Amino acid sequence: MGSYSRFCYRWFGEYVRTFRDYFIDLHQDLVLAGLNFTLDEYLSMALFTALLTFVCENITLAFIFGLIFELPVALTLSLFLAAALSTMIFFLFYSYPATLAKKKARDIDRVLPFATTYMASVAAGKIEPYYLFSTVGSFREYGEVARRFSNIARNIRFFGMNAVDAIRREAQRVPSKSFRELLWGIVATLMSGGDLRSYLKDRSELYMAEYRRSIQKYSQDLSLFTEIYLTLVITGSIFFIVLTSIMAGTAGLEIVTLQSVIVFVFLPLISVAFIILTKLRSPVR
Repeated sequence: MGSYSRFCYRWFGEYVRTFRDYFIDLHQDLVLAGLNFTLDEYLSMALFTALLTFVCENITLAFIFGLIFELPVALTLSLFLAAALSTMIFFLFYSYPATLAKKKARDIDRVLPFATTYMASVAAGKIEPYYLFSTVGSFREYGEVARRFSNIARNIRFFGMNAVDAIRREAQRVPSKSFRELLWGIVATLMSGGDLRSYLKDRSELYMAEYRRSIQKYSQDLSLFTEIYLTLVITGSIFFIVLTSIMAGTAGLEIVTLQSVIVFVFLPLISVAFIILTKLRSPVR
């Protein structure tokens, strides 16, 4: 617990316990996102930050609006906008763990086929599970997957857990469904005395096939996005500029400013939006 969370919990911990049951789903999001806060600590931080934002914004906006409007109007506007902003801050706190968990799940799914393939190769040496997890966890190129395996190896070595309990504990904390299924499958294989290498090899082939399908689908989506971009954005903008130029010449309209906005504002923003969209949908890191 950091100093800020301790301060917030000291002042609002008792109060948030009265309504924490309404945010019980947030606890699982905190666990999956890997945020080291209890539900009461996190709600205390959210509440304190929202209230602090409300007070600061209310004072600032009241001063600014007081220079423009009458005092009652200025106070009403500042109160309304400050309440809206503080509500938005609280909502951002509420949605952040789930958003972070989804991002980590996507990152895990992107590298899981390669990490599982490497695990199958390492497991062929018939090594102990601890050395398997510590070896894979040492490859930081695997990102969140490596960190999760490092957690398992740490729990086995420093906290005295057996491999099955350590894997179970981590399986309850991973945000990726595919990774969770892999860990539970490893647990079942270890408990039944099965061949871990064969299991990992089968899972790696399955994940790699899914990865190839996702690459193929992304290629089709990318072709569609390119056609939409060229047809609607580029061609549409050129057609609009030509049409408005003809109208300006015949009707005497002043449209240079509008055309400048289209060229220097609209087109760059749409281009950036398309780049972000294609990047988010990419199955490749």
